[in-house]
Amino acid sequence: MTSQTTHEGELVKRARKGDAKAFEDLVRMHQRALYRYLCWLSGDTEDAMELTQSSFVKAYLSMGRFRGESSFKTYLFRIASNTWKNCVRDRGRRQNVNIEDVPVLSGNNPHDEVAREQEQERFWKLVEGLPARQKEALVLRLKEGYPFEKVAEVMGCSTGAAKASYHHAVGKLKSSFYGEDQ
Repeated sequence: MTSQTTHEGELVKRARKGDAKAFEDLVRMHQRALYRYLCWLSGDTEDAMELTQSSFVKAYLSMGRFRGESSFKTYLFRIASNTWKNCVRDRGRRQNVNIEDVPVLSGNNPHDEVAREQEQERFWKLVEGLPARQKEALVLRLKEGYPFEKVAEVMGCSTGAAKASYHHAVGKLKSSFYGEDQ
């Protein structure tokens, strides 16, 4: 059976029994999504690579504790979320961009591709300035397309808390991006 025809659940069962090849297949299955998620959270490709590798190592070492109450991807994203939070805490890093300090673009011509790219860049700089929980909720929802229940699972909080973090983030972004009047 090849990795393409093997169901994730079967791979997880085999990996839990120590099958390294099955775990490699799980890595290949989720590597891009996990890296992309960590890139958005960390804002740095090198950090994201290290965090991705660390998350997979932690997942491998904890396979025996994976109960299957969620998908393996959700379990993996939860490990990655905690790994990222620990990295931020251990490094004592704070976000360098203050939302209030980013200038507002006029956006006179919305059809101009350059203006759209600049607005997108400005938007993601504002996202970098959000508190960690708000940023994480926003990235999981917008970039990964997770429903709030999955966002809550990954973040280790209630669905209501995930929704609140997301909505606070959206409110801050709207206020910063469009100005207080809008």
